[in-house]
Amino acid sequence: MGVSEIVVLLLVYSGLMIFFLVPLQSRVQSKYYQQSQVSFISVFKDNLVKMVIHKKAVLAAALLGFMLISIWAGYANVEWHYNAHSGYFPVSTKLTAIYSICGVLIYTLVLLLFLGYLRTLKIVKNANK
Repeated sequence: MGVSEIVVLLLVYSGLMIFFLVPLQSRVQSKYYQQSQVSFISVFKDNLVKMVIHKKAVLAAALLGFMLISIWAGYANVEWHYNAHSGYFPVSTKLTAIYSICGVLIYTLVLLLFLGYLRTLKIVKNANK
């Protein structure tokens, strides 16, 4: 897969994950933080909980599961095809598949933490006004 294809897949995956993880504004019951009560860590934890526990987050988990299964199945099919038709010694792509799966999991976790951080900064900034 070329670099441009990977970039397009990451953009589509990131867009879908952001859409699924950020709750709709009309459904969010926002807390009103007073200036003396605003602790960055507590607001960050609240935001992460709100992002992970709502109806659209189930779709984000389904997308992540689909990605992981697709990666594993894709590498298994490539391994089978190469071993069945090449005539060379058998190869194993399990380590590469595990690296790819770990990369997707780390990318998703970083994306979740980054979204939570941005939402927290917005809330803390508005509370201090």
